[in-house]
Amino acid sequence: MRAPRPPGEKGVTRRLPPYRTRRYRDRVLYRVTIGEDQYLGTAEEVVAFMARAEGAPGHDVRSYMEGVARRLQRQLDVEGIDTSDEIAFLLTLSEKGVLPIEELPEPSDERVDPADAIGDGPVAYGPGVDPDDVDP
Repeated sequence: MRAPRPPGEKGVTRRLPPYRTRRYRDRVLYRVTIGEDQYLGTAEEVVAFMARAEGAPGHDVRSYMEGVARRLQRQLDVEGIDTSDEIAFLLTLSEKGVLPIEELPEPSDERVDPADAIGDGPVAYGPGVDPDDVDP
């Protein structure tokens, strides 16, 4: 699949990276299974959860992705893990056969911001719980 030409650029066609050649819906959730753990969310949410796992390399999402890529290269001789962003990271892990990753459509186009859900939103609290005491 070729990327469209930028306006004003004639005769030059850019090739998309391999992980971008498939079509993706606007809202996609990813289910990643590692051992007994399952992570479900957007690519950014899933990688952020994975980065907080016990024994995960790095101290933030970027260093986590780079640390995993280095481990895979050193221990399993798996090269070419794309760490440019979370989607690229997950898709190359899947394409290299490192992790089973399922793509699922977002169940709704409406995502609820947790801050909006607390208090007047759809979240109900039991007696004695003050929404101001709950950190969104």
